[in-house]
Amino acid sequence: MTVIEHPIKIKLLAAGQEALKVQITDIQQQLSDLQESSEIEEKSSAGDKYETHQEMLNQNRDILQKRLATSKIMLAQLNAVSVKPTDTIQEGSIFEVMMGNIWVSIPYGKLTLDGKDYQLVSQDSPLVQALWGRKKGESSDFRGKSILVKAIY
Repeated sequence: MTVIEHPIKIKLLAAGQEALKVQITDIQQQLSDLQESSEIEEKSSAGDKYETHQEMLNQNRDILQKRLATSKIMLAQLNAVSVKPTDTIQEGSIFEVMMGNIWVSIPYGKLTLDGKDYQLVSQDSPLVQALWGRKKGESSDFRGKSILVKAIY
């Protein structure tokens, strides 16, 4: 038995992986630059100015390390998302509504693929929760509006 994979999902998966890898590399470079800045400052400063600068560097380092950890977790989660076609809205589904194309995967945001925008959202997204389990042609209320599922992949 062969597993069928949806071609758009394969491309979106690759684009998402690449975007996250670039993000991870960028954060790692920022952390490296921060370390270098800290070492240079140690050699040239003393007193309150040095302490203030070191505290700012530590805060920036903490923020970057949290972003790095989050990006790595998102990459691992993205790698676990199914790329098989679905006929109901569930994790791994791409669906089309009046607001655009949504891929139930990770809370990343917008990715553009072949000139078309896709919103990558988690299954915890309020819109996804409102439409969970719906099929093409079905609708659900979301924030006081009826949302029609135009297509599901």
